[in-house]
Amino acid sequence: MKITAKTIAEQLGLSIATVDRALNNRGKVSPKTLKKVLEKAEELNYKPNMSASLLSRKKQILIAIVFPVYPEYFWKEIEIGIMKTYKDLRDFGFEIDIIRTKKFDIEEQVKVVQDIINSGDYDGLVLSANDAAPLMQVINAGIESGFPIYTFNNDSPLSKRISYVGADYQDSGRLAGELLERFTHNSKKFALITDKMNTFQMQQKVLGFIDYLTQCNGMESIRPLKISNTELSNLIMELKQDIEQVDGIYVATGALAEVAREIEKMKLSKKPILIGHDMNKEIHHYLLNDVITATICQDPVYQGALAVRKAFDHLMLEEPIKVVEDIVKLEIVTKGNVKYYIHD
Repeated sequence: MKITAKTIAEQLGLSIATVDRALNNRGKVSPKTLKKVLEKAEELNYKPNMSASLLSRKKQILIAIVFPVYPEYFWKEIEIGIMKTYKDLRDFGFEIDIIRTKKFDIEEQVKVVQDIINSGDYDGLVLSANDAAPLMQVINAGIESGFPIYTFNNDSPLSKRISYVGADYQDSGRLAGELLERFTHNSKKFALITDKMNTFQMQQKVLGFIDYLTQCNGMESIRPLKISNTELSNLIMELKQDIEQVDGIYVATGALAEVAREIEKMKLSKKPILIGHDMNKEIHHYLLNDVITATICQDPVYQGALAVRKAFDHLMLEEPIKVVEDIVKLEIVTKGNVKYYIHD
């Protein structure tokens, strides 16, 4: 039987209103009555109705959620998770404001974060940091002023941020190295395609990838092939000679589909094993057509949902942060299971 305030009121011969005031520390209740109600609640293992409590308090919270524009397909999935959780929580006075920033414009994102903190309009910030070090100072300044900041997907681990939801990117890089080794079987030469913007996330992927290769006999990587999202097609074609000499390629950037498209155009006599990250319709297409061998996914919908939920629990329910780093699982997607990872 569910124990309610009415149950306690009936057993003590009190009004429901009196019991409600005692349980929620609201209004005048004599110390003697308060003691009786709390003891009976403990005896009956009473669990408060959090929804009713929140609604009765009429508490209002507004948080800003800041993340980049690119790659659009990935952040669209993140936003699906954010909105899914928000729809469950908005009736309790919990509001969100989504703000998008350019992918690698660090100065713009620092300014956006500073403006959010200084505005006085928000009660907290959930942030996907474009890079770790440049944002550390502004995050720390916000935290020290009493402004809660939580990170997701892209972390600033040396900052004083309250919590992080996202992948372990060194593990991502190691997993990519393991996949290349297993798909090529023997001693092989690999290419590592990175972004010209050497962000913290990129550094972690590269560290993990190189770490795995150094532990394996007969595996080597040619110099990192650095690309940018502007004029990507021309850059890939310029790297054709490098690509022709390798057995496998790890695309550590968010440009897996673009790299696959250019490799397909090369009409190579021997297709390299191609490994990268995330999922969209183009990646789905190239997996089915054996241009991409495998991609590593990190459940962006879940990341978005959990990041919002953690901020709600901490700010609205005033619950302490028990897990500072919620590391999401990495999932390997190949031609055989890709149908489960594409959404309309």
